[in-house]
Amino acid sequence: MKNRIPRTLLTLVAALVCGFTAPATAKQATEILHIDAALDRPVVPANQMEDVVVQITIRPELVHSDRERPPVNLSLVLDRSGSMSGEKMEQAIQAAEVAVGRLGSRDMVSIIIYDDQVDTLVSSQLATREGLASIKSKLRRITARGNTAIYAGLNQAAAELRRHQDNGYINRMILLSDGLANHGPSQVSDFRALGRALAGEDIVISTIGLGLGFNEDIMTTLAEAGQGNTYFVENADDLPRIFAGELGDALNVAATNIEIIVRPCGGARIIKSLGREAELDGDLARFRMPQVYNGLEKLALLEVRAPKGSVGAINDLIEVEVNYIAVGESRTRSQQISVPITYTDEVEHVVAAARKDVAQNVMDNRVAEAKEEAIAYADAGDRDEAAKRLRGVVGQISADYGFLGDDFVAEPSAVMESEADQVEAEGLSNEKRKSYRADSYQSRNQQSVQ
Repeated sequence: MKNRIPRTLLTLVAALVCGFTAPATAKQATEILHIDAALDRPVVPANQMEDVVVQITIRPELVHSDRERPPVNLSLVLDRSGSMSGEKMEQAIQAAEVAVGRLGSRDMVSIIIYDDQVDTLVSSQLATREGLASIKSKLRRITARGNTAIYAGLNQAAAELRRHQDNGYINRMILLSDGLANHGPSQVSDFRALGRALAGEDIVISTIGLGLGFNEDIMTTLAEAGQGNTYFVENADDLPRIFAGELGDALNVAATNIEIIVRPCGGARIIKSLGREAELDGDLARFRMPQVYNGLEKLALLEVRAPKGSVGAINDLIEVEVNYIAVGESRTRSQQISVPITYTDEVEHVVAAARKDVAQNVMDNRVAEAKEEAIAYADAGDRDEAAKRLRGVVGQISADYGFLGDDFVAEPSAVMESEADQVEAEGLSNEKRKSYRADSYQSRNQQSVQ
């Protein structure tokens, strides 16, 4: 084979490509966010088009600063319908106590309780020591009753949050429900529209589904539209831990209004986003995130078709721009980096340069997509097609990353084959369906499961 690149040069190129952040390095020393972008295959075969995945990583600095964190404007929305009676209600009250107990005297808190009626148990107020004592006393008097008016409860919580949302607060809503929305608006589309509207007001919504009776489609859709987290909790004993972790996120916001803009270079073409949804507009892809948290990285994955390149060529494949507002500031900061791709005529160099960490995240998101497809077919009563979708991801994982060896793809492939066998034989149980929905969402959004 002619025109071979010296092995030492290729090794150096691969190393540079794998962790390429040079344009941003000097600037990042003083930035709140560290931005990185890497390809699953930064070195590809020459003289042919190749589909690769770019992973954009936003890593907030874990800072212990003397500067005061921004205050939180929190509203808890608690289901008090009849199915919550007994241990569930007790654990929900305990979880709410844990949450409000972590607030500081500059934070605002409100608590909404609902069944077929909505009551403001605690109107929006500062979380002072005296106020928290009163709040805990009121929580202890909640009893379960009636049906489930989730939509009305959310609207009332939003009204409480709006009383202070323009005063520099981080606005957060946490919904807990164990039942179906059976009073008032109850369609998934209703909650998607509501979640998007509230996200447009910088109100982030997280949802906690307790037990096996809640509607996971509503809860997941609401979290996705509201750009928060979602949890499937079988055991009420887990509620205090989850509430504490969820509030911990709100107390540690590093930046808001994050926008990732990806532009292809030199004949490259964006195919689609993977996992986290992107807005595709011609030759541009845009990801949006409302908040990122100290020490917790977030990813955006994008499939890109790389153009043909000659042996030894190193070309910019995409340009990435990340805009955001650091907490405590009003101005928008911006960082830019370029991501190169290298062309070779030796397969071993493709393998040596491959980023297994990126490939693992790609596989996780492909599995998440397959689970979503399986749910749709299982709901329609087509077990065979649901199982086929799960087996299909096995073939895709092998096609994408089989070149990295059987050890790399064997475990996820075996897990999905087993899942497919179970779905084919039994369909999706209520519990499994809820697990699929939550797992898929958490993978696509890099949710830190407490």
